Amino acid sequence: MNNPTLWNLNWKFYDHFDKTYIENDIDEKFKTVNLPHTVKELPLSYFSHEETTMISTYVKSLFLTTCGEDKRRILIFDGVMTCFELFVNGENAGEHKGGYSRSMFDITEFCRQGENRIVLKVDSNERNDIPPFGYAIDYMTYGGIYRDVWLYECNKSFITQALVRYDLKDDEVMVYPEIYVDNSGNAYEGAVEVCIQNADGEKIHSYERLIRIEQGKNSYILDSEAIRSPILWNLNNPYLYTISVCLKSEGEISDIHCVKTGFREVSCTPEGVFINGNKVKIMGLNRHQSFPYTGYAMGKRAQEKDAEILKEFLNVNTVRTSHYMQSEYFLDKCDELGLLVFSEIPGWGYIGGDEFKRVMMQDVESMILTQFNHPSIFIWSIHINESLDDDVLYTKANALAKKLDPSRPTTGVRYISNSNLIEDVYSLNDFTYSDCNPDGTKLFRGQREATGLSEPVPFLITEFSGTAFPTKSWDSAYKRTVHARAYARVFSQSNLSTDLLGIIGWCAFDYNTHGDYGSGDKICYHGVMDMFRIPKYAAYVLRSQKNPEDEIIMEPTTEFSRGDNKGNCLVSPFMVLTNCDYIEVEMYGKSPIRYYPDNRYMGLEHPPIEIEQEIGVWQDLWKDGKITGYYKGKPVIEKRFLRDSCLTDMEVKADGNQLFGDYVDSVRIVCRMVDEAGTTLVYYPGIVQVETQGNIEVIGPDVISTSGGYAAFWIKTRPEAYSGDDETCSVVIRLLNTEVEEKSISIELKKSGENVG
Repeated sequence: MNNPTLWNLNWKFYDHFDKTYIENDIDEKFKTVNLPHTVKELPLSYFSHEETTMISTYVKSLFLTTCGEDKRRILIFDGVMTCFELFVNGENAGEHKGGYSRSMFDITEFCRQGENRIVLKVDSNERNDIPPFGYAIDYMTYGGIYRDVWLYECNKSFITQALVRYDLKDDEVMVYPEIYVDNSGNAYEGAVEVCIQNADGEKIHSYERLIRIEQGKNSYILDSEAIRSPILWNLNNPYLYTISVCLKSEGEISDIHCVKTGFREVSCTPEGVFINGNKVKIMGLNRHQSFPYTGYAMGKRAQEKDAEILKEFLNVNTVRTSHYMQSEYFLDKCDELGLLVFSEIPGWGYIGGDEFKRVMMQDVESMILTQFNHPSIFIWSIHINESLDDDVLYTKANALAKKLDPSRPTTGVRYISNSNLIEDVYSLNDFTYSDCNPDGTKLFRGQREATGLSEPVPFLITEFSGTAFPTKSWDSAYKRTVHARAYARVFSQSNLSTDLLGIIGWCAFDYNTHGDYGSGDKICYHGVMDMFRIPKYAAYVLRSQKNPEDEIIMEPTTEFSRGDNKGNCLVSPFMVLTNCDYIEVEMYGKSPIRYYPDNRYMGLEHPPIEIEQEIGVWQDLWKDGKITGYYKGKPVIEKRFLRDSCLTDMEVKADGNQLFGDYVDSVRIVCRMVDEAGTTLVYYPGIVQVETQGNIEVIGPDVISTSGGYAAFWIKTRPEAYSGDDETCSVVIRLLNTEVEEKSISIELKKSGENVG
């Protein structure tokens, strides 16, 4: 399938359903929306978790100048929460259950020349026949058509997907793609041409195979072809090839299907995770795909940015897609960046009845077939997160995964010890270090204690810390430091462990949740970043592991203020999270004291530095302070702290300054409140006002309170008003009731080049 229309614009939305909408509109009851869309924008906090549980209606017109059996019309929905029925011109064209899986509908037989009415009846209720629902669940799922919709015009015979199967052998890769073909015509003798392009777009190899295409939906594995001297995908060189598969009938092209993929070999043994035979110690974070106000309904750029934050800012090598399949845009970017992905089916601690299990098995199949070509995915999790054992169900799920993809290991995430190991890897959510006590000695269960097995097996810890020690960005410096210390201790010990594949922290970003969990305000403050992707101190435990040749990092876990620590009215203890060789600290106007990395964290390449002894006493006159980081004997970074800190400025940065105007595109803008030395004013209670000019608007409120010294928001484009020409828009930001000058950011709108409808 090639050259689709991004079918996201000008949908009619009703926040309810009436059967008359299947054939007719009631003008005063709908509003026009663009996708991705959530059924209801929520406040940041303190809302009802039932506000998005509804049955709603989406309507769009499809105008066809011609209509016949020679051209087939296909609709693909990347994600609709939770399930939906599709109607075309009043007739039921099918339904789909599952809010995280892709669905495809052939609507050809229902279409006619001229205008066609497309209607979705979307059920966003938490139904006990669809994972992850049925009992309590610690995350919001929102509702609506929250991912893209695609419209294809295809010939009678077309490729629905191509799985690039291959084996690595010596200095060559044996490629044998499996193609899935939907043929509504008669069987025919055809051919498939496979073309392989390198990362520069140069054709390096092509070949053709004769094939008989039967009527109906079938898959075909092509005879293998050797590609010599491939460049293998790995974390440091995530090299991608483009594979084009061309289906021919009587010498004419029937369809072209293109995928990007990388060649690499994955294995998990008790000794570790190996990529192309090279051991990788897992250091990762879990990710929820939700955002403030819009929930799941954020498009390509925001999805890609999350992958960049994880890899380039947080410096992790692995992300777990907790607890469901996530956006293809996110996974594509993980491929490009070299970020390993632990991919997981939907679920949270509960196994339902027969229909629930049927949908779960559908999710296993959809996850693997949809995501197969992503080289970043190194493991499939086919066991509902933290569910109890069900040997019959999980034996069946594991067998399906192995049938669809024998090249990757499988796993299932538990929270109990001595669970039956049916998959390849025993994964465990382990909160042994629950109180983040710096004197605690036991950080997590060992392999044998966790598995109950005498023989060694691959063992991975997939959650720690967050749920047991929620930390807000405006908590005291002491609590935020303890949070960071927990991450440093656990990751250090994981790296030293010889019976552990690695560890994945809970979690990357704060997220909205149900009233059963969180802090009572419908937010779980479990992230190393907040919901706006603003880092807490714990984020710098990971960030400071960067190579100092690439970037110097130094983040003290203090605002250098007496009275913000636990009970001692002193600045210390605090940590300095850095990749410098050593630091010098100046306090009370006295000579600087040198500190080195702490040997209690020697599992980390760049251990934190602990400052535990106060230089003066609490009655000493307070003065300006300074921390200087040294690398290779030279000062390379400096942070100053003022005795008399006052609001001086508001720093404003955008993640980018160019957006596409012809579909809904978005970008984040971050405002930081600082004093004259550039120190973040964590406790400043400011109000930020945002004003947009041009065809852009703020997502959520345009008057925002500061939190943890920051105010952040996303702006999005308004494609319904975009002319198609280049346009300069602006965002004006004011810190109200202060003398800080307003800030302005220019946003350039351009046409995407996509076929948008």
